[in-house]
Amino acid sequence: MSTNETAAGSEPSPDRQRHPLARGIELLTLMVDTGEDSYGVRELGSLMGVSASTAHRLLGDLEKLGMVGRTRDGAYRLGLEFLRLAWATTARLPLEEAATDILGQLTERTGESSFFGVYNEQRQQMMFTHTVESPHPLRYVLPMHTWLPLHAGASGLAILAFLPDEARQEIVHGPLPALTTRTRVDPDKLSARLDEIRRDGYAISHGERIEGAISIAAPVFGLSGTIVVGDVGITIPESRFDLGTESELVRVVRDSAAALTDRIASSRVAIRPQPNRVESNRVESNRMQSNSQWERPAR
Repeated sequence: MSTNETAAGSEPSPDRQRHPLARGIELLTLMVDTGEDSYGVRELGSLMGVSASTAHRLLGDLEKLGMVGRTRDGAYRLGLEFLRLAWATTARLPLEEAATDILGQLTERTGESSFFGVYNEQRQQMMFTHTVESPHPLRYVLPMHTWLPLHAGASGLAILAFLPDEARQEIVHGPLPALTTRTRVDPDKLSARLDEIRRDGYAISHGERIEGAISIAAPVFGLSGTIVVGDVGITIPESRFDLGTESELVRVVRDSAAALTDRIASSRVAIRPQPNRVESNRVESNRMQSNSQWERPAR
């Protein structure tokens, strides 16, 4: 369970007690983030820090809307209506396709593993959601779909440096656990480094999240072009890193991040309603219902 998730047995805040909609969204978020196929009522209640009866009422409301469904043994899973909405939204803003395409080109040009990380402002953490692995036998395999702190490693720093000042200061002066001996945990030194990253437009780190890993990352901005939503970067084994190629690698990473930012900005048109795509997703939903850090790859 993520450190930002509510601990079992803790009292729900007054805001959550007054807003069942917010608690329903929180429940759906937990089901997505934890990645299990199904959940028991008590299990979800424990994850949310609420009683089993409260969790059961929330699940009942969500089930009526199709946002959750029941398995044969009575457990709960994400519902087909939730999946339909997720598919429809993805079709209108094809970020996955754009990121995969750009990361593929980045890995082809550098020969190194590339990644796209996204930022969550509620958690104030980042997560790797897309990656294209290096063809080299020795490479770093990223921890996918896991929430990670921003202060350790270029993949987090490239986001942290471009956050609004209030959010940035809150993180810098909050808990800064040392993930390796190279992780910078002094708030003043970290702030100075973030100033440099904003000036340069990219971050580079040497073994600050994982020992022996070098990373270069640059920010990706959302529809407005001013709000950072994530970053694009590469990871390199320290033993393979050539200081003479650093400037070229930085240029390619920055170009890739800018290309993804441009792709997001150009998707404004794609956000308009597209009934045909929604209908095709509904058909696919019905079809599914009827069918109810280093590694050497295996050869």
